[in-house]
Amino acid sequence: MQTDNKKEVKRAICFGCWLQAGVLATIEDGRVTGLKGEPGHPVNQGWICERSKAFVEHLYHEDRLNHPLKRIGERGAVKWQIISWQEALDEVAEKLDHIRAQSGAEAVASIGGTGRGFSELFKVRFMNLFGSPNHANAGQWCSVVSRQIHAAIYGAGASRAVKQPCRCAVIWGGNPAESFACIFPQHTKAKRKGTKYIIIDPKYSETAGRLADHWLKLRPGTDAALALGWLHVIIEEDLYDKAFVERWCHGFEALKQRVKSYHPAAVAEITRLPAEQIVETARLYATSKPASIIWGVKSDMQGRNVTGITHAKCALRAITGNLDIAGGDMLAGPCEKANYGTMLEYMHMLPAGQRKKQLGAKDHKLWCFPGYEMVEENAKPYWYGKGLSAGFLPGCHEPAVWTAILEGQPYQVSGLICGACNPLVAYPNTKRIYRALKSSRLELFVVAEQWMTPSAMLADYVFPITNWLEHPQLYTQTFQGSGSAAAIGERIVPPPCMSAGLILNYTAAWGSGSARRRIGVNRWIRNGTGAWNHCSKIWNWKIRRILPESSAGGHHRRLKRDMRRLTRQPVSQRVLPPRRAKSSFIRPSSRSWDMTPCPITKSPRKRPSANRNWPGNIPLFSSRGPGFGPCTTPSTGRYARYASCIPSPLRKSTRKPPASRASGTVNGWSSKRCAVKSNRKPN
Repeated sequence: MQTDNKKEVKRAICFGCWLQAGVLATIEDGRVTGLKGEPGHPVNQGWICERSKAFVEHLYHEDRLNHPLKRIGERGAVKWQIISWQEALDEVAEKLDHIRAQSGAEAVASIGGTGRGFSELFKVRFMNLFGSPNHANAGQWCSVVSRQIHAAIYGAGASRAVKQPCRCAVIWGGNPAESFACIFPQHTKAKRKGTKYIIIDPKYSETAGRLADHWLKLRPGTDAALALGWLHVIIEEDLYDKAFVERWCHGFEALKQRVKSYHPAAVAEITRLPAEQIVETARLYATSKPASIIWGVKSDMQGRNVTGITHAKCALRAITGNLDIAGGDMLAGPCEKANYGTMLEYMHMLPAGQRKKQLGAKDHKLWCFPGYEMVEENAKPYWYGKGLSAGFLPGCHEPAVWTAILEGQPYQVSGLICGACNPLVAYPNTKRIYRALKSSRLELFVVAEQWMTPSAMLADYVFPITNWLEHPQLYTQTFQGSGSAAAIGERIVPPPCMSAGLILNYTAAWGSGSARRRIGVNRWIRNGTGAWNHCSKIWNWKIRRILPESSAGGHHRRLKRDMRRLTRQPVSQRVLPPRRAKSSFIRPSSRSWDMTPCPITKSPRKRPSANRNWPGNIPLFSSRGPGFGPCTTPSTGRYARYASCIPSPLRKSTRKPPASRASGTVNGWSSKRCAVKSNRKPN
């Protein structure tokens, strides 16, 4: 921390997205006046985006929630009574206990947003201790699809950044020049050092324009076929890493047979790419070791082919020997020395009988507990005997939550906890979700949010929560194994409320004594990793084995001053565990689940012109992405900074710069519609 009279500069970590950029916050007279990038942070190296800068406005926004609210009248009337924290926590604890006593712990489900920070850890922890297997999350519609397939094939996720000395980088279905702008300089730096770039995208993006040595303008939805075509070329031309395949890979012969029919001419017809370009880029990737395939969110959002494309990319990394090597795709398993996630999440506290009740586990085994248990069993020998942190895994099937509420199938869900999530906007099938949240069969709906969102308007209780400037944060990439540093971000200003994670912590541990006993968490509180009332205690526990200081405060102070650089031994250099001489990139166990063990592809949906009732032949395709969320969602879309720099097509902004405190309606939801609104003023 730097001090200049009444002016201070503190280090923080931005959790506006998963990149966790380093930030320097300027505080004057107790008020945050500006944010800028931290030059020494390994991710952003001094650059931050508009979203990060806008969190200054967020801190003092007039629409922000600051008090626990209890519904008055019927659900959705948007009338509220302000109640104390103790009242809110005790009442919610009583109602949760009542539901569990009447219908079992599985009758309570939770949903969440992307869980940036530690809130997801606490939601998983709370649900495990409460006894419910039904925690769903937004990851089902985003990158967790890749993460789970990576875990099933590799035993851990693959990293998503280009690292030197990478000779060839494949950006597949991503546009980091726009979507991950703070790390794009890493790509331009690699380009200057000679890294060859293959950009796979139907659209000629800014990334393609600035980086591409080869731009593959494939037909939308045919990515899996292209990957299988690359595999065919690499295997037929004997370009694969025989030593790596022999030592580490299962099912190579089955894979060889699967890709045999995907010769360049056939793939060219499917993808509408020149066969010569398919062959040339496959050779470039296979012969430019170390090489890396950079994750792009589009691969997780293709619907019909999402499993096939991710599975095929996993096979490409494996047969070329680009896994867990410098400049290739590092694996992100548990850190050897750090205390790890499952010890905090208490996965072992959820009985096997309750795991079997998980919503969706019968039809979505890989996503739910059966898949998690399979991966954990096979991965532990390679990751220091540690289980993989649950994080977004194993989540229950989110659509099954609404079915259980509305139809009582396979059993009735009567309680729902929503943490930092707006399901009416974030999840598909809005009308069905609305009916579920309004249903009389849902006895309790609790929301922890920063804004009065459309979903929060239907809640029985609404808890206000902090943002990342109001509580300490830990730079967590290290604890996923692939990162190279650890750092702690300070609490920049005192919070007006609690974090989403600690609300669940306190619901269990800080309710009245009888409520605590009823919820059944006394065993948790007596345990050595019990109910902390401050984030720094959690981070100190996780990192105390990394740093040489003996005192807990020493760890925290050390990482606030500077970063701790870490190294670890790549998987390929470790001593192989007994009887596990190979890891599986083609899952033998998948056969017992009626799943194909090799990558597959399905034909894209037919063009409208194939319909005889469609007037004429239209030669163009429309490939729509998810859009730029902050413009159109009722939360970050409130920021005047966004309205000025990235206008939304759905509304006409009437806001002036932050100092004017102008009011207005955002996406049709106005703060004036609430009987009680935030009254927090700038310090």
